[in-house]
Amino acid sequence: PSDEFELENSKTGNNYNPYGIKVISNGKAEGELVGGNLSIVVSLIGTEYDIDFSNKIIFLEEFVEEPYRIDRMLTQMIQAGKFENASGVALGVFKLCEPDKTNPAFDDSFTLMEVLEDRLGKLGIPVVYGLSFGHVSDKFTLPFGIKAELNSETKQIKLLESGVL
Repeated sequence: PSDEFELENSKTGNNYNPYGIKVISNGKAEGELVGGNLSIVVSLIGTEYDIDFSNKIIFLEEFVEEPYRIDRMLTQMIQAGKFENASGVALGVFKLCEPDKTNPAFDDSFTLMEVLEDRLGKLGIPVVYGLSFGHVSDKFTLPFGIKAELNSETKQIKLLESGVL
């Protein structure tokens, strides 16, 4: 259709993404796009604003959070059953989310990618990291609630309908 759009990390201007676009789990998913900043999404669990992720593509991004905090937030989502009926997970750029190398307590800390692979790699749904959205200069805006497709083979989110009427 004429209202199809493809989002990919077409430029490498996201210098806060040392991983590039990385497939964590293969597959193709279709569903409504829902999500946002990981910290905010997790803070809504159990409130009247909690998001239903059933049959949806969850998009998440983060900014200036240590990997152990991202691990905690993803674990909370897992324990709350948030990924159980989801179609897929599209991860933007988690900017400045590596361990603090100046703190000796984090000498043996997991990297961001190790946390993402451990927490999301066994969900049985497609998961792709490094798509161009989040707190980065070269970003796309994802419309909440429209139908989309996540494809790990092409490493893209394809918007299947217009975000505006």
